Amino acid sequence: MGAKVLRVLIADDHEKCRWAMAHLLGVECNVVAAVADGRELVDAAISLLPDVIVTDISMPMLTGIQAMDELFERGFDIPFVLVSSGISGAEDFIKRGAMAFVNKIDMGYDLVVAVFSASLGQVCVSRSAEERRSTALRCA
Repeated sequence: MGAKVLRVLIADDHEKCRWAMAHLLGVECNVVAAVADGRELVDAAISLLPDVIVTDISMPMLTGIQAMDELFERGFDIPFVLVSSGISGAEDFIKRGAMAFVNKIDMGYDLVVAVFSASLGQVCVSRSAEERRSTALRCA
């Protein structure tokens, strides 16, 4: 039997970013859904139970952080990979429960690694965000 293929849920309010994430992850993962806002993210996570959630931080309805908090409060223990076009706050997001943080400019290098790291319970921070942290666990 082959290795289990990770089931990944993607959330981003920008269609081109959703497409890019799905394109990057679709080679090695099963993208079970790609949604456009935080409320859709929560609903899809509850119904699809993905192995990993990849979400933009800034979205309508609920932010990626608010969606993560809501799912954690409801008892769902799904690893989150947060993505953002900025690099500030990575350390705080990890402390809050995210397993990984990826700057959108690093997605081509670090998104797949971050998803697999998160699925294994390993913290991962993409290269440009890592440069600003003194104790970073860089995506390798």
